[in-house]
Amino acid sequence: MAERKAEMGMGTLVIFIALILVAAVAAKVLISTTGTLQSKALTTGKATSHEVGTSLRIIDTYAEDGSDQQLDWVYQTIKLSSGSDELRLSDMLMSLNLDDSSTQYQYTSTARCDNVSYTYNYTENTSSPNTPCEIAGCADVNFTPLNDTYYNRTYFGAKYQITGTNNKSGYLTKGDVVQVCFKSSRHVNESEKFKITVIPMVGAAMSIEGKTPDLMTDKRISLYP
Repeated sequence: MAERKAEMGMGTLVIFIALILVAAVAAKVLISTTGTLQSKALTTGKATSHEVGTSLRIIDTYAEDGSDQQLDWVYQTIKLSSGSDELRLSDMLMSLNLDDSSTQYQYTSTARCDNVSYTYNYTENTSSPNTPCEIAGCADVNFTPLNDTYYNRTYFGAKYQITGTNNKSGYLTKGDVVQVCFKSSRHVNESEKFKITVIPMVGAAMSIEGKTPDLMTDKRISLYP
């Protein structure tokens, strides 16, 4: 009888040890899985926070030159929404949709939003004739006016109207107010529908859409608000 009890005791001990080992392995797997899920959750949370946190506000939009009943140059003033992360201008696209065309513009630091409606031809020998002075930086060179056929229409320029305390060139930071400018791929006529979209690499795109006035006689035509 004693031997039988001893055998039963040994069997119980083996089962008990096996249960402990199984529990230990299960605990290790659970801890490892929990850590992995937590890490993924934190990573996803940061990405989501950045995407949601990058938001823009469009302050106003106008175009020139309406005095000849056609518009070519578009100017839009933008800033970051409250609490938004800073945005690199080169990580942003501008889009202009018209009745029969759609054009996207990338940022270039060499284009300016001052007097962009003029381009010039060099009067001296140069390796890059017919280049806009606002892009080539030829303000001190003798030049004669030339129509703007040669302007590169796939880029937008930017001008800081207000700089925030953490302003960095080429970035849109808290407190910055920036005017972006670009040229339409063709004349925009009276009573024509348009849609202008600001597309950051992360975050929500912002759009305005409407129709140009039925009659345009002023140089500057307000499009928004």
